[in-house]
Amino acid sequence: MKKDLEVAGYAVLPLQLPKTSSAKAATHYMYLRVHEPRIPDEDTPRSMFIVNVPIDTTETHLRHLFGTQLSAGRVERVHFESVPTKKNQAALPQANVGGSKAKKRKRVTADELESQLEDIELPAVWDRPLQKSGAHAVVVFVDQPSMEASLKAARKAARKAVSGSSSKKIVWGEGLDEDRVPALGLERYLFHSQARYPSRGELLRTVNDFMTVFEQVAESRKREAARKAQEPDEDGFVTVTSGPKLADATHEDEARELIEKQKKKQEGLEDFYRFQSREKRKERQHELLRKFDEDKRKLADLKRRKGKFAPE
Repeated sequence: MKKDLEVAGYAVLPLQLPKTSSAKAATHYMYLRVHEPRIPDEDTPRSMFIVNVPIDTTETHLRHLFGTQLSAGRVERVHFESVPTKKNQAALPQANVGGSKAKKRKRVTADELESQLEDIELPAVWDRPLQKSGAHAVVVFVDQPSMEASLKAARKAARKAVSGSSSKKIVWGEGLDEDRVPALGLERYLFHSQARYPSRGELLRTVNDFMTVFEQVAESRKREAARKAQEPDEDGFVTVTSGPKLADATHEDEARELIEKQKKKQEGLEDFYRFQSREKRKERQHELLRKFDEDKRKLADLKRRKGKFAPE
């Protein structure tokens, strides 16, 4: 009997999918085991790996399955295959978007700010995601005993379901409040049709948040580049740039002195340039007068030759 309940180390949990207006009732098999990633982390001992979750699975469904239907353990969070996870995301310091001042604030690096840019997204156009066929998920429980109790309860429920009693089968989503999960079917697509056109205020707020963090990233990059430019290399030399950076506060005095020196060098040259421009204008005027006199003489010669000149 044990071989029928396990496949390659996975515990098999039969689930009864309820009948709908467009589909008949069916049995769905979900496979569970202790999570064993290649690179374990602090959440690995209290995590469960699930394969072949139903396509309408949400975190609320899994909380209801393990907490209410199996009465085993409490779920802290769920990582689905279709949703990329970002480890240590909560540990990253948040950018000061609202302009509030803290007494002690850790300096945020440009890489940390760029990770926040990825989190700023336009309003969602779907109220709930759908899983692909055969998708997997990682369920993180509040502690390791909760995970072990949930896996044990799933094995026990599977043995009861295999015994043939229809009353002992676990019906997927049975007893779950409909208000806790967005509806499927026509209501899902009606929401999608409306969510495709968010309000102007919501779009403006999202764009403003993105641009605020984007400007902070640019400023942080400039500060890091200026700091690295002042650091000596492996041989102890500091790279000299083409000139002082006016935007750098440390070079403001040097830039001001350079501007004053440049002004002193240009003293006395302004009159020379104006005199030169006046001479060029006079030369152009003389050239135009000379050409005018030549044309005038040519017209006089034509009049003498033909006796009378009649312009066309």
